[in-house]
Amino acid sequence: MRIRNKLVVTVAAVASSIAVGTVVAAPAHAAETLGIDFQADTTTIIAKTGQPVVFPTTTLATDVDLVGGTVAGSLNLPQASANLKAGPLTLANFTISIVDPSPVSGTLVQGGTEEAPTLDLDVQQSFKIRIDSVKPLGIDTGSAGGSSDFASVGNNCITAPTTANLKGSIDAFDLIANNTADAHMVGSYTIPQFQNCGAFTPVLNAIIAGPNNTLDVHLTNPTFDVGDQSALAARVAK
Repeated sequence: MRIRNKLVVTVAAVASSIAVGTVVAAPAHAAETLGIDFQADTTTIIAKTGQPVVFPTTTLATDVDLVGGTVAGSLNLPQASANLKAGPLTLANFTISIVDPSPVSGTLVQGGTEEAPTLDLDVQQSFKIRIDSVKPLGIDTGSAGGSSDFASVGNNCITAPTTANLKGSIDAFDLIANNTADAHMVGSYTIPQFQNCGAFTPVLNAIIAGPNNTLDVHLTNPTFDVGDQSALAARVAK
């Protein structure tokens, strides 16, 4: 039996065990898709400095096409703070936002072995990067009050769109049979040049902008759409 067929049967069994009452009526295509939300803990490492930027926990919401082998979803990262470094020196603290994110899209294919199947993801997402503020450490910014630890970079210190390509593998039986996950989607992306950042523009571009930045999205705590699972169970039972 093919791995995909085994997984569909396993999904159906899980769906039957969690369905409450009668099966929810749904269009035929609903039995071929499965909605899964993951807890997403995301870290990027800036290549030029090697420093991590850790984003607050959020959700990766996905719709998996079990027949077509594709996945579509959304990942909206909250604002994060990090230190701006030059070698061992900490120059400042900055806040960063990921803006105008595109939908997450890509493929889901069979992997692993028949005894230990995996669901292998290959997805991408495009976005812009905005620096919201920079806080120099002990630097006099010339503000009216004298010494200050805050300097604004304006409202539009932003890059052109860039795209991150991510790959990862999820243990299929843990996900479907046990409703658990511990997987990483990892890839790289380029940080384009920042524009409209005032006096900080050359500094930000010198220290942050450039290729080969890594992005790691750690996926845990999956939550299944019960309606989709119920429809899938009804379809397989026919």
